[in-house]
Amino acid sequence: MGTSECHQVPFSGGEDRPPAPLTWSQQYYLAELDAARPRGCSLAISRVYALRPGTSRQSVTEVLAELLLRFEGLRTTVLREGDAARQRVHTRGTLPLAVHSAGPGDEGDRETAGVATALAAAPFDVSAELPVRAALVERAGAPHSLVLVFSHVAVDAFALRPVTDHLVSTVALRHPDWPPARAGEPGLHPYEQAAAEASAAGLKRAGRALRHASEVFRTMPEALPTADGGRAGERFAFLSHRSPALDLALGAVALRTAEPVSTVLAAAVLAVDAVMADRTDGYVQLLSANRSRPGTVNAVVPCSQPVPCGVTVSGASFTELVRRTATATLGALRHGSYPPAGLAEAHREAELRRGAALDVSPTFNYRGRPGSLPRRGVTADELARAAGGARTGWVPGGPQWRSTRYLSADTGEAGLRLTLQVDTAAHTPEWAGAWMSALERLVCAAAVGDVSPAGLVRVVEQSEARSQ
Repeated sequence: MGTSECHQVPFSGGEDRPPAPLTWSQQYYLAELDAARPRGCSLAISRVYALRPGTSRQSVTEVLAELLLRFEGLRTTVLREGDAARQRVHTRGTLPLAVHSAGPGDEGDRETAGVATALAAAPFDVSAELPVRAALVERAGAPHSLVLVFSHVAVDAFALRPVTDHLVSTVALRHPDWPPARAGEPGLHPYEQAAAEASAAGLKRAGRALRHASEVFRTMPEALPTADGGRAGERFAFLSHRSPALDLALGAVALRTAEPVSTVLAAAVLAVDAVMADRTDGYVQLLSANRSRPGTVNAVVPCSQPVPCGVTVSGASFTELVRRTATATLGALRHGSYPPAGLAEAHREAELRRGAALDVSPTFNYRGRPGSLPRRGVTADELARAAGGARTGWVPGGPQWRSTRYLSADTGEAGLRLTLQVDTAAHTPEWAGAWMSALERLVCAAAVGDVSPAGLVRVVEQSEARSQ
């Protein structure tokens, strides 16, 4: 398969704005991208859109130009100014569109996936290129798929929903895993979001968020000693896990506790972390979507940021821990919008005050769809049978966030997929295997009856022992 030609998609229009500050979320993602770039990681978001039959190259070109004009963030670049950075919107320019040919059926699907992988491979030069890359894949001489790759400085997962809705309304087919379209006009542009954050109301919200973070840092567990994970030549490793038993168990506990699956899974994460570290408290960063304020629902600009969340684990049954986690996560997610430099300062102050290192990087990112997992009661026998379908293994590469542990949870038609990124300077592969095993064993035990505080510790410790 090869590129047959490269088109240029010209765009012209929109408001001519002076350079402006980056939003707080853009600052967060830019710092992550800069840290990942030396390792060759792009932190890009890729999407493949199946096109409607009869779509022409010309219509794809026109829709891409419309997309750039409709969503200002997709034609915005970063101006580096020493240690600072600002953003600049472009009112004219071109977007390269590579055109590839692919074979039919499964072979063509694999070739299209290869195009997406290659397009996302190189880190974005956020100062010199637009934050979106495009490729058109044709089959039998006709447009079949549109591949788009986005810089995380321009979008997060929620920001892609308006993009997808626009493409589906024009040339693309909607995938079953995608949420339904949302009505409404385009939301705030990046410049407008930055101005809202700099307003008196925005700074007041930021102050509350940083006070919340400082309180979590005051009681969170101290950092564990680092340990070389022993994976030569690699700084990060990725453990993938799929399990029908875990899917069933999460739904069962969610039904019994009347809490979302994300809360149940977060409670298990906190419990496993605390017990394996021999701590009384659990800590994790959650990804706050920050889409509740006016104008942000349909905004094509990243709004998400990590927010500290701490929960006392000791003395809690698993059901009680789910309740504690629900309260803690709701409180935390209200405080997810702040200047990243302010959070870094709060972290430094907490370490000085406590005289100890605090690892604030462990992260849990749940990207689920409502109703994607079954919510019904289960039996121990049913879970035992389902456990045979579990698949766990190390997978190559992937996004590399600055985190000693970063758990991504994604749901789709095939159920839940967990991917655990571990920093091998902090954790061994054996630790990661025990951690994943303990997570499933704990949720499965809780699905058939509440787990007592002593039972919670016992389940996790048994998983550790089995891994050794």
